[in-house]
Amino acid sequence: MVERVLSYFPKNAYYALTAMSDRTLAYSEEAIKNRFLVVYEAAGMSGEFATYPMRSLLSERRVRYESVEKTSEGTKPRLIEREGPTGLIVTTTAVKLHPENETWLLFLTVTDTQDQTKVVMAALAEEAGEAGQDFEPWHALQIWLERAEHCVWIPYAKKLAELIPPVAVRLRRDLGALLNLIRAHALLHQATRKRDGEGRIVGTIEDYAAVREPVVDLVGEGVEATVPITVRETVEAVKRMRKDSNGEPVTVAELVRRLELDRSAVSRRARNAKDRGYLRDLEDNPRKPSRLIPGDDLPHDVQILPKPEDVQASVKECASGSARPDGA
Repeated sequence: MVERVLSYFPKNAYYALTAMSDRTLAYSEEAIKNRFLVVYEAAGMSGEFATYPMRSLLSERRVRYESVEKTSEGTKPRLIEREGPTGLIVTTTAVKLHPENETWLLFLTVTDTQDQTKVVMAALAEEAGEAGQDFEPWHALQIWLERAEHCVWIPYAKKLAELIPPVAVRLRRDLGALLNLIRAHALLHQATRKRDGEGRIVGTIEDYAAVREPVVDLVGEGVEATVPITVRETVEAVKRMRKDSNGEPVTVAELVRRLELDRSAVSRRARNAKDRGYLRDLEDNPRKPSRLIPGDDLPHDVQILPKPEDVQASVKECASGSARPDGA
């Protein structure tokens, strides 16, 4: 999927790797400013040190790495500076990544159902019989965007922040990511957006509505205010199976038959549920089959990102209130 998406962008928009060494981001001469770094498998950037310069790029938007090297005049210090900003796209089959890096990312889980597999196979079969797609118009769009206006003003940003419940520290970063997505959507539609007195593109509620739809669940899951549907389905299945078997623990093999999914997908679902505490494994020996039972109760989902109409209503209320004669 990532490879397919990258086809719509010119090569200078990203730098794709299958793996890299711990100090690649420090010593590589490849430009990374205003580009996305794509690592096709998270295991390819394993190692405690490799995660640190990556985190610096995402947070400080640069890497400043000082080391020592041998010269003809002896050992000398060397300061390497690499400018960002740099985005990151990484794929993995793991349930979690480095905890410090996770807070800078939004996680999109691929649907693992049989229905989705059927749709994917049908699309692959259809694509095999088609001529190659022309990506040139998409590349031209990116080139135009490089030269177009980049400054966006979001007039409702403060109200949006006020409507988001501060239930987790990572929301401080997630809000920044959300605002950047709104800006990106406004940039793409700048030909139909108004400009303010300073010439900035004015982001609309429609921009927020467009980006909220694909990320509302991701943000909720990231702060654990919502439970992924796959985890909820798995835990509920364990509860029903225990009830049918008079309280006997459930194995992964039994879950495979109940959920009608392949074993790898069910195992990943079970690991995710165990990591979140909603399932417990009574089997301590990793070489023996799991014996799953329910853990903590599944919570009710909390709405993290407000609906667009609620943001719009709040902005209008504020505007009408500021116009009152008493100034209240």
